[in-house]
Amino acid sequence: MYCIIATIVALLYIFWDVNYFLRIAFTIGIGRLFQKKTGINETSTIYGFCTTQDVDIFLRHMNNARYVRELDFARFHFYDRTGIYANIKAADGHAMQGASSIRYRRTIPIFTAYKVETKLVYWEDKTLFIEQKFITLSDGFVRAVVLSRQNLINIDADTLLKNIPGAEVKPECPEEIKHWLEAIEISSARLRKKD
Repeated sequence: MYCIIATIVALLYIFWDVNYFLRIAFTIGIGRLFQKKTGINETSTIYGFCTTQDVDIFLRHMNNARYVRELDFARFHFYDRTGIYANIKAADGHAMQGASSIRYRRTIPIFTAYKVETKLVYWEDKTLFIEQKFITLSDGFVRAVVLSRQNLINIDADTLLKNIPGAEVKPECPEEIKHWLEAIEISSARLRKKD
């Protein structure tokens, strides 16, 4: 019996990223059990710790891929705490990562606790713009800042944000997002010419 269970667990780890799914379930579960709902114009926070599984080849600090992975967990947590996830699910819609821009300011050393703050900073008809920050707990330093563009599929922003506190007033588009969108359009235009 133990051999069968061990084989099933081994196969799950071989064919699926089990830790990813466990972490999502854990993050959302902790949020639902111990954290209050978050308004759309508020910041949600999750916590992390840089372990030996997170470091780069030099074994000193978090590798770049782990930052992006942590962003997923923080974004799912934000969607759940604000009610965005429930509205997406009710409309049979999706939110898909369309673009991201990450600025690394300083590394997160191994065995360091940090938090990821997530905030919706702007939206358009079919797009959400999310800002996320990695902040080390020991010194409060912002180690990385990320802008994400979430494309909405089968749902528009008005439907998505319906009945969510704070969504009554749409924020002004931040200057950095305006410039970022211009850079994306320039890149897209160049790629269209090649195609």
